[in-house]
Amino acid sequence: MAQERTAQRRAQILAAALDAFSENGYHSTKISDIAGRLSMGHGTFYRYFKNKLDIFDSVLDLVIEKFAAVVFEEDPRSTNSAEQYRRQIERIGARLYEIFIRDSRMAQIIFYEALGVDPELNEKVDNVMEMIHLGIEEYLKNGMDKGFLQPDLDAFVLSRTINAMMFAGAKDIMKAVDPQAASTRWTRAIARFMLSGMELPGAAAAPSH
Repeated sequence: MAQERTAQRRAQILAAALDAFSENGYHSTKISDIAGRLSMGHGTFYRYFKNKLDIFDSVLDLVIEKFAAVVFEEDPRSTNSAEQYRRQIERIGARLYEIFIRDSRMAQIIFYEALGVDPELNEKVDNVMEMIHLGIEEYLKNGMDKGFLQPDLDAFVLSRTINAMMFAGAKDIMKAVDPQAASTRWTRAIARFMLSGMELPGAAAAPSH
């Protein structure tokens, strides 16, 4: 019961911190800003987190988990044709962008607040990006191995290019008047761009296995 109460209180503090950091930025946010949102004293706050950097690190972990879950939700080896691959790209893109549509605070943290706060946090973000790059490489290699993508693609470079396009779309969606329409536009454009440059002639008609 005590562990459950502790976990619940930590979750409440993290939610308040996410609000504060996304609204005011890391450097302008004080512990008192976070504690005040919960009518909590400083002493109570420090039972759960060591300092402001510690809670920001935990907030960043929440954001990262959501991104990583989208990329690794599907099996990279599950597609057997260019058409299946196109649908997979659009599904993943739509799910990623849905994170930002539902909660713009996530984008504010990952794009504007996470970098430059602390060298260890910079390294954490870099490591997560590398993990996502490697995940995207697996999707590309599947198409190369099964013959519906060109066999000589540079999966290392393309995985990073695709990731950059996806996050460029996320930034645009943050500012869009109609985020859902912007999400659809970006997912379709990225899928078309990827396949028009990488698809082998006739691969779209390849049979499923």
